[in-house]
Parts: sequence; C-alpha cells; structure tokens
Amino acid sequence: MQKKSLSSSRRNFLGLSGALMVSASPLGMLFGCTQKEPLLRVASHVWPGYELIYLAREQQYFLTDAIRLIEVPSATACLQSLAAGTVEGAMLTLDEVLTARSEGLDLKVVCVLDVSLGADVLMTQASITQLSDLKGKRIGVEKSAVGAVMLDAALHKAQLTMADIETVYLTFNRHEEAFLNKEVDALVTFEPVKSQLNKEGANLLFDSSEIPGRIIDVLAVLPSVIQQSPKAIKQLIASHFKARDYFVKNPAAASVILAKRLQLTPAEVPASFIGVELPDLKQNQKMLMGENPPLVASARDLANIMHKANLIQEPVSTDGLFDASLL
Repeated sequence: MQKKSLSSSRRNFLGLSGALMVSASPLGMLFGCTQKEPLLRVASHVWPGYELIYLAREQQYFLTDAIRLIEVPSATACLQSLAAGTVEGAMLTLDEVLTARSEGLDLKVVCVLDVSLGADVLMTQASITQLSDLKGKRIGVEKSAVGAVMLDAALHKAQLTMADIETVYLTFNRHEEAFLNKEVDALVTFEPVKSQLNKEGANLLFDSSEIPGRIIDVLAVLPSVIQQSPKAIKQLIASHFKARDYFVKNPAAASVILAKRLQLTPAEVPASFIGVELPDLKQNQKMLMGENPPLVASARDLANIMHKANLIQEPVSTDGLFDASLL
C-alpha cells in the first residue's frame, strides 16, 4: 500500500455562545515574576470555518504579541511548517491531523472550529441531473480522506461503485478551472468553489449534510505548546468563540471584514457559511470532554476509512488525540 504524503489535503486553495476572552494580562506578562510565554504561531489557509479567528484578530480580541496568525497557501504548508517547527499550531481537518500523526507528527486537538453539514458537496455539469447519471463519468476529487468519504457516500447513494466511474484526482486550486473547462463531469468540492460553480449553473446533487459528523475542522497544536503557552492557547480559543458571537449578532458588519480573505463580496459571505456548523464553547465541551468523548469514536471511524482507502498505511492511534483542558 502506498503511504499518503503530506501533499494531499482537503483544502489547498489559498488553501452560538460568546465566551468571555481568556487572556493573560499584558502587564503581568511583561513585568513581575511571571515569565512571558513563548510566541504562539498558528498557521492556516482560507476556509470559512477558520476565518472567525482572523475576525478576532481584526477586532483585537487577542494580544498580537502573544499570538501570531501565519497565512499559508495550503494545508500541506501548515503541516510542513509544524514539522519544521516554524509554527506551533494549525487549523486543519481532522483527517489531516490523523495523517500527520500517522507520519510521526504528534498533534493534539484543542478545539473544534466547525463541522461540515452541507459545505462539502458533489456538483455536476448541467446535463447531469441525478446521481445515477454518474455511471461512466469523470469525477474530480482531492486525494484525501474528506474526498474519499464524500465520494464513497455519494456513490453508495447512487448504488454505484468506484469501478463505475473514472476518478480524476485534482488539488483544490484546480477545481474551478477543471470543471469550467469540462475536464470533469462532476466534482467533489467546497467553498468558495461551491458558490462560484453555482453561479455557472452547476447542479448540486450531494452534500455533507447527508453524512453528519464525518467532516470536522479543528485547532491542533504540538504537545509541548500546551505546557509552554497555555494562556495564549486559551486566549486564542476564547477569541474564536467571541468572534463567533460577533458574527452571529452582527453578520453584516462581520461580513465586510471577512469578505477580503474569502474573495467574496460582503453580501456573499453569509452564504459561504451555509452548511458550516460553528460549535460554541458548550458544544465543544460536549464533544471533547468526558471519559469517552464523542469525537474519539468519530476519529477512529475516520482513521479506518483512511486505512481502507490507502491514505494511511495503518489505522492511526487516537489515544491522547483530544485535549479539552484549555477550553
């Protein structure tokens, strides 16, 4: 079996409880006997579920001398930066975290940022109006766990198998171009391509709302950072929840800020979050806390799917994967 390299990822394009912000006092960090924590650097690429942390930065919800957001073009770049030690954390899909762990990068999930409930989709050319029409057709998809999960579920619903289609592996930066040039008949993709293809008349025949809880985005950090920079991690997580609350209560104002990074107009921003559930603090606690957190079972199932799809050589251990101590 071929081992999946870190170059495969779901999002390679550029890539609601308002918790009080938990932060270390700037004076306490700079003066007195308390030693200042190391700078917490967190990498990410553009995806609606990650953007609330950038909204928090613009709203000055966290201290930029304690936390620095590093913008990179892809999840691959996030993982490479973590492996090189140039960042201490990253925003990733759960399957990307599992891939990293399978390759020796021991990441820990400290917060769930979003759950896909329709944001990941299978879209088809206008001439294809039902899933059964996919037989014999070319379907573009990223070579990733999310792509494998979505394609498998869509084919199962259509009562088709992988042998019934032609799989065309595409990195996310090629999704829109390949579809518009009709290099593929159908495409497994997500925002912002979903909205862009919708404008071009593409049909949406399947989405992740039909497989709830299978596609999750998280904030993951290196284990050493939990000991070295706990205040910064707490501050970042709390700022995410505070920005979430601001977005829910002030969508128009928040959309103006979010539009630039999403490469959408402010009016288009709310639609990009359709199908993206943004768990609040209480939901995070429910998913991550307790003797048998619900996400542990989801992670095990995902690891098994990845193994069967030859995305990882062996089912990766989920022991110690989640740490809710900083929520």
